[in-house]
Amino acid sequence: MRDCEINPSRKYIQFNDLVIDNYDMLESADRTYSTKSETMEYSFTHGSYVARKSRQQFLTEQVVTMTLNLDYRKLKRNQKEFYKEYIMLNILQHGRLWAIEGNELLWAFAFVQDIGEPYEIFRHTISMDLTFIIYEGVWHKADSKKVFLAPYDICNFADLEDFRIIAECLDCCVTCESVEQKPCPKCLSDCDWLTKENSLCEMKNEVVDDFYKQCGDTYRIIYNCEAGKKIWGNDMLGTKLCKKDYCDDVISGKFYSNTIVDSSKITIILTGKWQDPIITINGNRMQLEGDYDGIITIYSTGEVYYQEDECCPKIKLDLEKLKILDKFMWLIHHGINTVFVEGGCCSFACIYIKVDSLTT
Repeated sequence: MRDCEINPSRKYIQFNDLVIDNYDMLESADRTYSTKSETMEYSFTHGSYVARKSRQQFLTEQVVTMTLNLDYRKLKRNQKEFYKEYIMLNILQHGRLWAIEGNELLWAFAFVQDIGEPYEIFRHTISMDLTFIIYEGVWHKADSKKVFLAPYDICNFADLEDFRIIAECLDCCVTCESVEQKPCPKCLSDCDWLTKENSLCEMKNEVVDDFYKQCGDTYRIIYNCEAGKKIWGNDMLGTKLCKKDYCDDVISGKFYSNTIVDSSKITIILTGKWQDPIITINGNRMQLEGDYDGIITIYSTGEVYYQEDECCPKIKLDLEKLKILDKFMWLIHHGINTVFVEGGCCSFACIYIKVDSLTT
């Protein structure tokens, strides 16, 4: 997409496996959200009091309302019978709502709270009014190494689910067949596209244009962390900072983040030999007690895992070993962030910092 063609409006393109494949399918979409900041008027002076709880304001849950037009004209007769069932299978599940804004692919955890089906005479299309709740209050910038893209055509929707016509009026000996244990259709369909060539990392420049086109054919988005790990290995772990000298006992450095909303969704990995390591990010310190020579993984939930090498199983450490010296968990800001790790022993050691970038 050329600079002059960047579209700053947010276009919703998929929920679970339900692909919104053209502009006619999405009749309207509105999003509302607000901050949690509240005011209390002063009694004997001008203005109001505002309780500032953090550097940024916190956000409430978001509400997205949209009207979908379901067009039956491209479907074959046997597909028409299951199309609405396919729609309902997707909108009744909690999942990811996907959108594109400018050159950025975004997703948010969502569920459908309200469903409206206005009555109208069927003329090849029906409409549905849906209300989505974005309960985290934020959107995630898609990790291009975890997202894969499969060419999509509405006529192939039945490939993702096991739809069958049940002949209820026939004898049991005809209809009551044993169920075969086969991989689910969606699993088989996804596997064909979990390759480096079909990743967002490789296809980003071309798919951005395709998502904004008004054509009916587009892509189905597949989110798969494990496939990304197999393809990219350690490149999935985030920003890497290492000791400058073998005998140094500290790692210090800076890294850039494109998050818009301050993010505490961060995964830290320490490799090498450490003794009571103290990790300081943007001035906030946390310490892990103990001696380690291997791989330490610290998740944003506070869970800590240790393995002596990549071939060994991960061992979950006691929560008491993670000490909060300032505040619980680190907060990553937009722009340059600083990191300082103390407690390194005489060995080569590194820190990996993986940040989940967020936006409104």
